Amino acid sequence: MGFFIFNLVLILFLYSCETKKKVDSDVLARVSGKTLTIKKAQRLNQGKPLNKESVPKIVSDWIQNTVLLKKGVEMDIHKDSLLLKKRDAFFNSLVISSFLDQNYHSKINVLNEEVLDYYSKNKESFSRETDEVFLEHYFTEKPSFSKKLKSFFILNKKTDISVSDFLLESKTVKKGRTSDQFSSFIFENNDEVVGPIRSKKGYHFFKILSRYKKGSSKGLEMVYDEIFQRLYKEKEKKQSMFFLDSIKNTEQIYINPKYQ
Repeated sequence: MGFFIFNLVLILFLYSCETKKKVDSDVLARVSGKTLTIKKAQRLNQGKPLNKESVPKIVSDWIQNTVLLKKGVEMDIHKDSLLLKKRDAFFNSLVISSFLDQNYHSKINVLNEEVLDYYSKNKESFSRETDEVFLEHYFTEKPSFSKKLKSFFILNKKTDISVSDFLLESKTVKKGRTSDQFSSFIFENNDEVVGPIRSKKGYHFFKILSRYKKGSSKGLEMVYDEIFQRLYKEKEKKQSMFFLDSIKNTEQIYINPKYQ
């Protein structure tokens, strides 16, 4: 009995492997002797799952590129000396970039304490250049839903709709850098909720979460990524000098004095 179960499991396993192999090798398209299989399409899609929306575009792009490449090869363009030099230069740059990523860039580390210290010493440089608000933008095309949103936001009444379904975006808006249609409503009053504002597309509501005056300091959470990049670039510049000098010392280098 145990032997029978073992054989059954083995047969099912082999069948599933064969089925998967068959699916992976299913041909999506052909151009002369070239074939595009599901497995190749997955690679072209950067390993992401294929779906009904992505497959037609992948197939169309592959056919177009395959036909163009075939015609280019037929004209011996792939043997053009200038093209080959460009290929070699690109490949050399790729090798250099990969070498630096593996042996140099991966060793650069920026600590949270360094970001905090930089922020403390340069806090004044992170002040706002204009008035700002952080808000949630709600939108609907239908007047009936606009009335319900107004009842919820302005009159603080319960509603039978899910307000979050109408949330378009959450963002920071700077005075003078947004649509004139909304700017005066947002910045020229202190209401917590602004709207409804009618546009050609529909009805807009703005829920103001925070207001900031010109000259006020931005919080660390708002400038953390910017500071991190600054510190990373500084360390990258310093370490690159030492790193390049160290690897140059492993080679015999001659520079003609006439060109120094």
